[in-house]
Amino acid sequence: MNLPINQDKTSKVLIVEGGGMRGAFAGGVLSAMCKYYPVDNFDLVIGVSAGSCSLAYYTIEDEREPVSKKSILDIWKNELDGSKFISLFNFLKGKKPLDHKYLIDYLMGEKYKLRTEILHKKTTVPFYIVVSNLHTLLPEYVRASKDNLLQLLKAATSLPIATKGKEWLDQKLYSDGGVMDPIPIKAVIEAGYKDITVVLNKSRMHFSEPVGKIVSYLSFPTLPSVAKFLREKHHLAYNEAKAILNNPPRGVRIKILDPEQKIDIGLTTTNKKSLIQTVNHGWEVAYRMFNAKKRRRAK
Repeated sequence: MNLPINQDKTSKVLIVEGGGMRGAFAGGVLSAMCKYYPVDNFDLVIGVSAGSCSLAYYTIEDEREPVSKKSILDIWKNELDGSKFISLFNFLKGKKPLDHKYLIDYLMGEKYKLRTEILHKKTTVPFYIVVSNLHTLLPEYVRASKDNLLQLLKAATSLPIATKGKEWLDQKLYSDGGVMDPIPIKAVIEAGYKDITVVLNKSRMHFSEPVGKIVSYLSFPTLPSVAKFLREKHHLAYNEAKAILNNPPRGVRIKILDPEQKIDIGLTTTNKKSLIQTVNHGWEVAYRMFNAKKRRRAK
């Protein structure tokens, strides 16, 4: 599944990177954007892994009935700390450390229920999510709908080791989109989009080292071809995307929102103070960019 080909040179795209709990930064960014730069400023939005979760709320935000901004903040600041979401004790219960049912089924499906019916409206900005096809070893870009969103989010956030690393969707086996296309800037440009905003959860100057053999095996112990891909190609895809972001092709304009300071947070960090600080930093970065832009337009 590919992204729709762009026929309009003025079309704008938003890309939101994943990164496990580092997604708290994007959560802060998107909560601020709900207020200062709503989704109808874009013609297409695309999320990876944890980024797709916050992006789901941003996509369905309605300025007449705003709830997403608060939902994003509440989830990142109050619902994912401690052992609520990630816990090594889950091993004792026969579970993986990351509790998918808690995040997707309970938080996003019930307590902070996503208004998925909005995705069926003609006026809703198309929302795509990256997943990694474990059969073809290729990334796919699937449009979110009322009917597939929660299951699609499960597939998109099937983080290796932390979860089973795989999820069924439409009778195909998928994993976290970040495995095969961690920052889908190349796919977006190839689809013809030239005005692109990217939310990163690490500095634009950060590049990736290869995944080690042991980690790649533990990530996909029953899928050696996928483990090999993770070990040999994941870092190349990530670094190619970063190179494009830092040196865009002629005619392509890229705006980047990334951390302006070192963030004390990793893939599985659940320290409440670190999560709150990261969310707040994301909010501040977006506030400076979009509130300033709003003031300039008002003059």
